[in-house]
Amino acid sequence: MPTATLRNHRVRLGLTQREFAGQLDINTETYRVLDSGRRPSPPQLLERAELLSKYANADGLLPLSILAPLIGVHVRTLWNAAAAGRLEVTRDTRTTFRQLRSLATLADARIFKERFYRTKVRPLQRPERLKWADIPADYHLRIKAMRNDLGLSQAQLAKRIGAARKAVIYQWESRKRCPSPVF
Repeated sequence: MPTATLRNHRVRLGLTQREFAGQLDINTETYRVLDSGRRPSPPQLLERAELLSKYANADGLLPLSILAPLIGVHVRTLWNAAAAGRLEVTRDTRTTFRQLRSLATLADARIFKERFYRTKVRPLQRPERLKWADIPADYHLRIKAMRNDLGLSQAQLAKRIGAARKAVIYQWESRKRCPSPVF
């Protein structure tokens, strides 16, 4: 089985050498030497090319940890951009260590890099973050009342709001589990 090269990834995407070099953020002449095989490609560049070929046509939401190498920035840069409101993100309904997961599109990430990368943000421009403290103490009563007003079962409500299953709604209503601020 042949090993993946920069050229394989470029051909798979149907891009010219100049276009692919631009997406990899390297000089076109440097890319041509690597593409021809006269010099071995650095492993980081091959990883980035693999990510580009894998996710280049992804129109959906991607985690910031995948978007960062695709556009050539550190993942913390994207986290800060999302917090500052410079990168349009959607919050995932699931959490990791009680932290909301942010998802964005590749197009939005590229727009961020073109317009805002390496610019300062004044603290007054930051939007207010979702906080766990924003969840009201009587959330279980509100959820049950809203579900009854809409005439939905627990399974129907779970499906409508994107919760995993009806057991999650039951756990919210019985205060065995707390919904994330996204919900």
